[in-house]
Parts: sequence; structure tokens; C-alpha cells
Amino acid sequence: MKFPQWPDFAEKSLKDIQQPLLSGEVNYWTGEKGMEFENKFAHWIGAEMAISCNSGTSAVNIAVGALNIGPGDEVIVPSYTFIATSFAVLQCGAIPVFCDTTEEHTIDPAKIEALITKRTKAIIVVHLYGVVCDMDAIIAIARRHNLKVIEDSAQCLGGKYKGKLVGTIGDVGTFSFCQSKHFTTGGEGGMVVTNNPDIGWECRAYRDHGFDVKRKFDLLALEEVSWHVHNRIGYNYRMTEIQSIIGINELERFDDWNMHNRKQYAKIYDAKFSEIDLIHSLPLNSEDRQNGYWLYPIVFDLDKLDCTAEIILRDLKEIGVPAFKIQWPEAYGERVFRELRGFGSANFPFRSSEYTSPESVNYCDIVCETARSLLPRTISLYLHPSWNEEHIVYCADQLIAVLENHRIR
Repeated sequence: MKFPQWPDFAEKSLKDIQQPLLSGEVNYWTGEKGMEFENKFAHWIGAEMAISCNSGTSAVNIAVGALNIGPGDEVIVPSYTFIATSFAVLQCGAIPVFCDTTEEHTIDPAKIEALITKRTKAIIVVHLYGVVCDMDAIIAIARRHNLKVIEDSAQCLGGKYKGKLVGTIGDVGTFSFCQSKHFTTGGEGGMVVTNNPDIGWECRAYRDHGFDVKRKFDLLALEEVSWHVHNRIGYNYRMTEIQSIIGINELERFDDWNMHNRKQYAKIYDAKFSEIDLIHSLPLNSEDRQNGYWLYPIVFDLDKLDCTAEIILRDLKEIGVPAFKIQWPEAYGERVFRELRGFGSANFPFRSSEYTSPESVNYCDIVCETARSLLPRTISLYLHPSWNEEHIVYCADQLIAVLENHRIR
């Protein structure tokens, strides 16, 4: 079966992106579409401020930096997620402390508190695959210990916790518009949201060379009244006008087409798989924790199969069924952590007695048992809205057939 391409772009974008190319207004500060995208995204998600940027990785880095987390600080992060989450902490000079996950693929609140030290400043949660974290439990822990909460929502655009869109529950939320995500702004892109204006303006400064946002001018206007416009260290993480135009058009069709299709396809998978005894669990979706359905993770019951997920993926590939292996369950196993490969000859911030405690950077002795156990028994199927129900049914039926072929008799 032939599968439609993903990503898929709104036809309107093909026409609209010509305007900045013809006018030459392609930069965030020379055009108007960047701020328009931010305003529309903030209104859609229910946040006071939205700050666009060039990637989801940059978005998390902005959030960490805007909270003034840096050398000497620790941030608790899930071990089971893409490495960008922990790298965003390191890039600010702080130390990531890895926490195990639940069987639902999200950070385990029951294991967070034991990791908190006097150096801990924040918790980053990741709504992995679209599965929404147990935010009440996490927020309660953060309040007890006076910690900030960052929601890495790169994989959960449109997910909800008790009626609120994810990204708006913690102190700061971040999103990715990378090639593979719910929608892309042309290959890369990101967004930071917050309901705290002080944090929001710090995010804007950090995103744009640290320019003086306290007077709330745009950069070009500020440069006309002052020679010195930079108050803090910052980066150039701006999104282009072309990216913003694509983002505006994708946001316009997100609820009625993109997320609508994802939810419908998830229901088909649910119906197909719910009675299959070779499957241990399907992605969590409840009234309180409404799934954002980036991918559809499936955990197998290996006691009833003669193989692991790796063989299931191999068999699916051979018959042309797209599927996704579990990735990054133990980020601390990467060489950068095992060998403490930091910045410069001093390997900052890992090998600094002033800024780290030995137990926090002893990554070789970490074992996140649940995350590790999910590796040999989990795969994900796709929910691309550009597909149709026939594609979804085909993938489901083929997976069931492959599983049956590996049933222990």
C-alpha cells in the first residue's frame, strides 16, 4: 500500500510565502507574520504570551534560560525522551538529573521527590508520544519544594489535562514544529508559551540576543532611541517570516482537520487492538488526560510472544507497514553522559566541583527500570492526518497478523 507523504502543507501556504520573498521582508523584525503567528497561537492555546523560535530544542533552552537556571543548579528530567530536553539544561550550565517513567511513557511522580536536592530548581515533564503527564501530582511536588515546572509539549500539541491545553499548566510550555511533529513550519520551528508576563519577556530577550525587553519595544524601535540595547546573554533563535506564514496556515486547520483525523484514527486503532491478548497496553487517553496523539505507542506482552519488538518492526518493514521503534528510553546511556563530555577542556558543567555534586553526575550507575523495560516491548504506529482510514486499518490488520505469527503456541 502506498502511504501519503507527511508532512503535508496547506495549499494556501504555497501562495502566501511568495509575499515575503517578493517584498524582501523575510526576517522576524522586518515583517509582521512572526508576531501574528505568536498572537494567534497564544489565543488558540489560552496563554498570555507566545514566543516563536527556530526549533523545539531552542524552545526548551529558552524556557530554562528565562527561569535563570544555570551553573550550580539541577533540573529533573525524564530519562525516556529525546536528548534535546536534557541538552537544554546543559546548555545553560546546569545539570540534568534523570527520573524514571511510568508504564504510560511519562515521568513517574512517585520517583521525583527522591531526586530533589538543595540544588534542584525545576522539573521538566515531557508529554511523550502525546500521552499527557499526571500534572496534579507533579505540580503538587513542585509547590512543596518551590520548583518551576516546564512542560516539554513537543509531542503533544492539542493534548489536554483537565480541560486545559498542555503547555499552559506549568510555569512555561514548549512546542516543536519539526518535520515529523503534529505540523511543521517548514522543517523546523518552535514555540514557548507562558501565563507569567515576567517569564514571557525574559523568554523574548533570551530568544533575541538578550535585547532590552523591559521597555517592551521591538528591536528596530529600540535601536532608534538607544545605542545599548542588550541587557542579558541571549541567542538568535528567531523564526523567519516564511516559517510563521506556514505556521499560521497550519494552525488554522489544526482542530478541524489535523487533530480531528488523529483522534479518529486513534479510535480505529483502539477498536482493533483492545481485545488482542498479545498487547499489554495502549496509549492512555482519559477524560482528565486527553491524548495529543502524535504517535500511537503499543506495549506488547512478551510472555506470549516468541520475539521482541525489534523483530516485530523488522516484519512490519518487510511488508511495507510504517512503524516507529522506541527511542531514547535511557538518555543517560549516551556517551556525553557516561563520559561526562561537556564544554571545553574542563568539560563544563560536568567536571566542576563548584557547580556539581558527584552523585548527580554519576550517570554510569543510573538504572531507570521501567524505561529500560519498555524498550524490548514497545513500538509506535503513525497517525498522520494526511492518511485516510484505509491506511490505518491496513496497518492495524498487518500488525495483528504479525503478532499472531509470533504467538507462543
